[in-house]
Amino acid sequence: MKRELIQNTLLIPLGEDEAIDRGGFLSAVLAVKPKGTGELTVTVTHADTKDGNYTEVTDTGLFIDGTGKADNVADGDLVNFDLDLIGCKQFIKVTIGGAGKGTGATAAIALGDAATGPVEAPEALGE
Repeated sequence: MKRELIQNTLLIPLGEDEAIDRGGFLSAVLAVKPKGTGELTVTVTHADTKDGNYTEVTDTGLFIDGTGKADNVADGDLVNFDLDLIGCKQFIKVTIGGAGKGTGATAAIALGDAATGPVEAPEALGE
């Protein structure tokens, strides 16, 4: 069972305005390590194509805890946001904001609940 879990997730370092092909994945965990203090916010947009017109995901079930924000984060904390991607289109972009983001915050997204497995990294990520 553990081996199946490992082979059916995909971890992607998150860049600014990066389109993520979430095709076949139903959930994700966004991990953020802020470089500031205060509120941290997350916005998710989606589109049918990588270069398409991205619109904000309005599904109230997108964030498992019901909100895309964390209050009172501190520099160096590890903040996770659990995402339910079932209502999203194939491509998503994640935007991190708020005073807690600071300058140079790092983030990664782990896609999970793959429809088929084992999963493979897209060619662009494997380079």
